[in-house]
Amino acid sequence: MNRALAMPSVCLLVLLIMPSLAAAQSVSDQAKKLQTTSIVIDTHDDTTQRLLDPKFDLSIRHNDGNIDIPRMKEGGLSAIFFSIWISSKTLGPDAVKKSLDQIDAVRELVRKNPNDLLLATSAADIREAKKQHKIAVLMGVEGGHMMGNDLSVLRTFAALGVRYMTLTHMDNIE
Repeated sequence: MNRALAMPSVCLLVLLIMPSLAAAQSVSDQAKKLQTTSIVIDTHDDTTQRLLDPKFDLSIRHNDGNIDIPRMKEGGLSAIFFSIWISSKTLGPDAVKKSLDQIDAVRELVRKNPNDLLLATSAADIREAKKQHKIAVLMGVEGGHMMGNDLSVLRTFAALGVRYMTLTHMDNIE
């Protein structure tokens, strides 16, 4: 192809592509603005079991797993529900103990990272965390079996910050 003919073709192609690129950038800017002004909540995270390992540090970036504080901040996460869960085959006092250990691990995570995390038990707490540029940490229990057939355990979970409980998890209830 003749260079004299190729140059106008390239210029025409660039002129046709530029509005599309500008529009894409505009959408990206709009999306970023929407995300930074919105409250973004991860409603289910299964990292809680890892918090029981004294060597695991959620405040540093990890190559495995789904979350860590650096990635949560980079992703613009405002709040996260840590799932408290154990096998539905674990029952009674052992189920209560294991679930309380996980609740304690989540609360300890917040205590160790006060500049990044805030324990939230209400919508107002989530808004306050966003205002402070922190991530609101919430908890939910997956499976009523963790109450050990004792409703007072449910009140204890609530007092410790748990804000939802599913009736079952992972198994059929007969």
